[in-house]
Amino acid sequence: MKVKAESNSVLPLSAFALTLAASGLACATPTYVFTNFDGPGQNAGGTTVNAINDHGAVVGFSSNNAANPFLLTNFIRAADGTTTFPSTGGAPLANANGINDANTVAGTDGNSRAFVVAPGQPTPTFLPAAEGPGTTSEVAFGINNANVIVGQEASANSGTTPGFVYRNGAFTLLNPVANAVVTNAQAINNNGLVAGFYSTDAVHQHGFLYDTVNSTYRLIADPVVANLLLTQFLGINDNDIAVGYWQDFGGSQHGFLYDIANGQYSFLDDPDAALTGPSITQITGINDHGEIAGFYVDAATGLQRGFVGVAAAAVPEPATLALVAAGLAACVARRRGETKRARGG
Repeated sequence: MKVKAESNSVLPLSAFALTLAASGLACATPTYVFTNFDGPGQNAGGTTVNAINDHGAVVGFSSNNAANPFLLTNFIRAADGTTTFPSTGGAPLANANGINDANTVAGTDGNSRAFVVAPGQPTPTFLPAAEGPGTTSEVAFGINNANVIVGQEASANSGTTPGFVYRNGAFTLLNPVANAVVTNAQAINNNGLVAGFYSTDAVHQHGFLYDTVNSTYRLIADPVVANLLLTQFLGINDNDIAVGYWQDFGGSQHGFLYDIANGQYSFLDDPDAALTGPSITQITGINDHGEIAGFYVDAATGLQRGFVGVAAAAVPEPATLALVAAGLAACVARRRGETKRARGG
C-alpha cells in the first residue's frame, strides 16, 4: 500500500471552537498544528504512538501487518524527527508504551512480562510479578520522571485484570470500583496522579484517576455524546489535563482533552482522519507544554499513522471572530462570578 510522506496539517479554529487550552486554561482555544508521520521499519500494518515526554519525544511501534502482525519495530522519535530504537528484549511483538523525560521506556516484551529500559541499557529490566504465581501476564503502560510505573496485570487469584502502580519495588493493585473486571492504568504524571479506564462488563469503559499521594480514586463521567460505547483515558500531564478517546457503536473513535479542574471535555480529531463514516483518532499522550501525540487512520490511504500536535497561535477567519468574542465574554463573565462568590458576594 502506498503511504503518504510526513505531512503537516493545521486544524482551523472553526473546527476547534470547543477545544480547551492544553495548558489547562479553560476557555482558551488554540489551534493545533499536526505533524503526521509513519514509523520506521516494516510499516505495512501502520504506526502506533503511545506517549510523549516534555522534550517532545514520542514512543511507539510500527507493525508489519495490520490483521496479524508478527513483527513490531519499537522506536523513539525525537522532536526533530530523528529516530532511535530502545532495547525491548528482542521479542518480535514487544511494545514500547511509555516514556519519561530521561527517555526511559516502559512496555511489555510480548510474552506477558512488563519491562523498563533506560537509554543505552542493552537489555530491559523486567518487573516482578505483581501477585507472584498468581499473575499470569503483565504489561507496563506509563512511567513518570521518578520511574514510577503503571500498567495492568492478569490475576489468576481473582479472575480479573487489575491495574497497578509499581513504586520502590512494591505494587499497589488498582480497581476503581469493587466489581471492575478490567482496569487499565495508562499514565502517571509527576505529581503521582494516575489516569486510566475500567469496565464492569468487559464492554463499556469509563475513565478514572488515582492519587498515589492519598490513595484515593476519582471516577470520571463519560462525555455526553450520541451513541457512546466506551471512553478511554490514556495520558495525563502535570497541569491536570488528561487525554484519550471515545468510541461509538459504529466503531469510530474520536480524540479528546479533559480538564480535570472543571470536568470539561473538548474534542479533537486529526485533520487527515475521515470526516464521515468510520473515523479513528486516539490521543494517547500530552506533555506539560500542551503538545499532544497519538495515532489516526488516514482517510486517503486507510493506513494508521502517528501524529504530534503542537498548539500554536492562529488568526481566526472573520466568520469565527464573533464566536470567539462571545466565548471570551462568557469566560470573563463566569470568572467574575466565581471571584465574587469566592469573596462571599
